[in-house]
Amino acid sequence: AVVSTQSTGEAFSSVFVREPFGPLPKDCYLTNDETCDPIVITEDDVYHQLCKVNIFKSMGPDDIHPKLIRSLADNSHFVRSLTLLYRKCVEDCKIPSLWKTANVI
Repeated sequence: AVVSTQSTGEAFSSVFVREPFGPLPKDCYLTNDETCDPIVITEDDVYHQLCKVNIFKSMGPDDIHPKLIRSLADNSHFVRSLTLLYRKCVEDCKIPSLWKTANVI
């Protein structure tokens, strides 16, 4: 039997609906012709985020314990290196795939 494009479209139209915006502010969801303000990452920002790491959480897929990450907040060389890494990710518009994984139990 030949199925028309229209009937196929009607059958799957409920699956392909416009989803509401996610947890980020609506401004973060831009189309290709829109631009946003540049992202600025400072060593101070990285330091403060490292200080907020919950040391009672379990390790992620990188097998680095949060207690170690938190303790490195006071190491200026580590903070500087991490800041440069984050800036490079923003500059290249790429995030390492490992950063997108999690251990879900």
